[in-house]
Amino acid sequence: MRRPAFSPAALLLVSTLASCAALAQSAASPQRPCAADVARLCPQAQPGRAGMHACLQRNADQLSAECKAHVDQAGQKFQAAREACQPDVARLCSDVKPGGRRVAACLREHASELSEACQSALPQRKGM
Repeated sequence: MRRPAFSPAALLLVSTLASCAALAQSAASPQRPCAADVARLCPQAQPGRAGMHACLQRNADQLSAECKAHVDQAGQKFQAAREACQPDVARLCSDVKPGGRRVAACLREHASELSEACQSALPQRKGM
């Protein structure tokens, strides 16, 4: 049986990270529903996404309803992108070891070659 390109751990990591980018530096707002949770639960977290992710994961049972909903929505979007991009990963990135955002980097390197389904499922990066 072929191993999926995205492990369940990667799914959890990316879905949480996608919802937590720059949270420690922003005030609570509808656009940043986890900012207050980060400020309250993670004041000593190491800077960067990995530190925020680890802290929020440790404190998942204490997240606000808004933050939990945001994390769940990000997870659903990631799962949809994972499914839509799986053929592209197999075709373009089969030699890439999963983890450390290497598969995502490979997909960005092959952006012009991605299927329409994958392109539409991936979040648009600012400045690109």
